[in-house]
Amino acid sequence: MNYYPLIRGRQYDLLALIDAVQAGLSERIIPIVEPVKDIAALPRLVKAFAKAQHPLYILQNPQVGQYGLLAQPRFPIPYPLPTPVQAARYFDGTDAPAPLLLTQTYAQAQLLAPTQLALVIDEARVRALPHDRRILLADHTPSRRYTADYYTVQDELYQYPLKFQQGVGLADYPLASVNYDEHGYPQRAIALHLLYEREGALWVHHFVSVNNADFSKPGAKFLEALATLTPWLAVHPDAATQATMQLERLSTDQHFPGLGTVRKLELAHWLAIYGRWLDC
Repeated sequence: MNYYPLIRGRQYDLLALIDAVQAGLSERIIPIVEPVKDIAALPRLVKAFAKAQHPLYILQNPQVGQYGLLAQPRFPIPYPLPTPVQAARYFDGTDAPAPLLLTQTYAQAQLLAPTQLALVIDEARVRALPHDRRILLADHTPSRRYTADYYTVQDELYQYPLKFQQGVGLADYPLASVNYDEHGYPQRAIALHLLYEREGALWVHHFVSVNNADFSKPGAKFLEALATLTPWLAVHPDAATQATMQLERLSTDQHFPGLGTVRKLELAHWLAIYGRWLDC
């Protein structure tokens, strides 16, 4: 069973992937990147995965963001793709071949060839289709209208144990959802979302700031959210990763590196825990 995280190609997500593959990303994790921004990290990502000889898929027809609308990007994807980087496509009704297809409806999934490796939506009627090379794509990252609301339920089930999984792989939108927002919106609270294993399943723990009366002092709110990380890791030592070590150093140094770097560390931790879960 492999994991195919579908990642929209924002700056810090791509940097997290580059760092992960250079540090030794699990062979069971095969990212799918949807280019959304014209940034230098995109060709760097392709080169990093090619150098590490680690599989990666790049979506040729992105459905969100600006990149797919550009006739001549400043930072084009280096085609032909170097091995083992491969092309993926959203199902668009054409005969364009692709090693990996992404379907978005039941009707599209019905049209798949039996031998086509494909992401399909995780619905009961799709799971009932006779397709042996499907990867179930779920949108189950916990979400709240307001960030402060994560404080009410700090632990949430994310993924059932592997023995209950179907298909040849799992896919999701790590730390995101199918709904893509180009800019995002300011929030009064700051939260960190760290994946961990419990009794064979994957859970997410939310670390949330406390003093959220207004939009000021994001650095202080980050440190508030981080204050319980070390005590939590003492109870969950198997959740420790290189990313949590860096977060603990930030807490000790009382340093806020910016939300982009925080996002990068969250995704690095996510991939590390997911890899351990698959490899055990």
